[in-house]
Amino acid sequence: MYFSHISIGGGITGLETIISVFNKIKKDTQKLKKAKKRIKPKKITFAIVDKNPENIPGGVAYGFSLSRYGYFNNPIRLSPTQFTTWLFKKNNKKKLENYLKKYGGHTGKEWLKKNKNILFSSNREKQKEMYIPRAFLNIWMEERLIFLLSQIGKIDKKIPIRFEVKFFKGEVIAIKNSIKNHRKILFKDGFCEELNFKISNNPFKKITFNVKKKKLKSIFSITQNIGIGLPPPKQLATVKAQKNNCYIWDFYAQGSTSLLKEKIYFLNKRKKKIIAYFIGYKAGLLESLPELLQIIIKKKINIKIICSSKNLESIQAARLSLNKNKYKLKVLSKRNLNKINTAKKLYLSILKEFQISISNGYKKYDAWTQILNKNILNKCIKNFSLYQKNLYNDVYHNKVRNITRFTYPETIAAREKLSKKEILITKKESVKKVDVEKRKLVVVTKDEYHKSKKYICDLVINVSGPLDAGKIKNEIPIVKSLKQNGSIANDKGFVVSKNFELTSLKNIYIPGILARGFNPERKTIIQAILGNSNIVGQSIAKTLIRI
Repeated sequence: MYFSHISIGGGITGLETIISVFNKIKKDTQKLKKAKKRIKPKKITFAIVDKNPENIPGGVAYGFSLSRYGYFNNPIRLSPTQFTTWLFKKNNKKKLENYLKKYGGHTGKEWLKKNKNILFSSNREKQKEMYIPRAFLNIWMEERLIFLLSQIGKIDKKIPIRFEVKFFKGEVIAIKNSIKNHRKILFKDGFCEELNFKISNNPFKKITFNVKKKKLKSIFSITQNIGIGLPPPKQLATVKAQKNNCYIWDFYAQGSTSLLKEKIYFLNKRKKKIIAYFIGYKAGLLESLPELLQIIIKKKINIKIICSSKNLESIQAARLSLNKNKYKLKVLSKRNLNKINTAKKLYLSILKEFQISISNGYKKYDAWTQILNKNILNKCIKNFSLYQKNLYNDVYHNKVRNITRFTYPETIAAREKLSKKEILITKKESVKKVDVEKRKLVVVTKDEYHKSKKYICDLVINVSGPLDAGKIKNEIPIVKSLKQNGSIANDKGFVVSKNFELTSLKNIYIPGILARGFNPERKTIIQAILGNSNIVGQSIAKTLIRI
């Protein structure tokens, strides 16, 4: 089966790219028609392939089930305008309330106690400071997908270009060169399955997919974009430990907090006390803590949670100072920006701005908010030389990221409460191995003084952070295939053009976190991926019209 374009992975990247391609071709075709120019008849066919069809609207990060208890790291004011406009419609506010009541768990109920009055008020400024569940993006993207399908069905028959979208279940393991501008897409287990879809009136899951009997060994397309979500962490477990039902390696893809709750409830019925070990101290740990805090208290679960990292550096609360005027930038003020012409100067300027904000009684987040609002990073980076841009992407971007990671304040508050109750214990150590001894999970660690220690655990969760593209080997077969075909990747990602096309493999695009320099301006992830996917869509549209 041949297609014009295939999105490998659904979610924001997969859907937004196709939406962008469709809108670009439709707009350009209508212009040609209006100008009474000849339009070459053509059929543009799209395919979306995902190993878990339920994730097609939102992907792993925003999937309806997978991100059920996760909240955005940033308040609504930093979300894309088109999303916030949709969110603040009266019926969608009500939908958010009903979602939290039905699916939000204990944290959802707590959220409504604190925020319901603000949600339904007319105070837009306070509303913009709220944090909402990530799964709500799935609902928005699902509505956009349904709208796309309806628009394709309504294309003016006088325009000689037809569109079609098909959906498939399967895990892509390789992209091979083929004939006549098409590449061959290969699948795990040697096949993919075509999907039917059904649109219902369910307010939270309007579109559902089911497998047809039809199986395909491979499919072909002219262009491809890859959006497979967050890479898993480094595998630290032995083969025996990997098979243990209470070892969680890929936290987000396996079910995140929902899965964790199931495991804890299961163990609580069989053990007087549960020992859980989190390998990592940042986002994965923090996301689960508000819901864990509530179930531990309400269900009276006897549990000890150990978490560790080399340096115990964590993410800061994204909380503005109370009863203060907006912070005014000093180092990064408009008159100083022309002087910041190197990656190092930009990094040091942000550090200095943070120091000044604290000395003036503000928080770092007050300064960071103004840096984002005024688009400071972009204004500086666009004046860099090519050498400095590459230096920023390869060295200083990570440094900037490490000092500007802020998150939903409730996760930090939950960590502090669990620590105060001595339920959460932090350890400055590195995990060397997860194994099984006498049917028990064993975590082997080494501290800063090179002393080894063993922990006997009931539950082990690896949230040590995603693998860099350059270090991925067998964990993600499609990434391994791209490298074997000559695509260049380092620990900052695959080398791509300004349109996010792989520089060494024409017509293959990576607009997400696997791309080098995918978000230099430290926008929110949604903003970055929506923008990048739109750029990719524009480029693909030109290719498909030209061929």
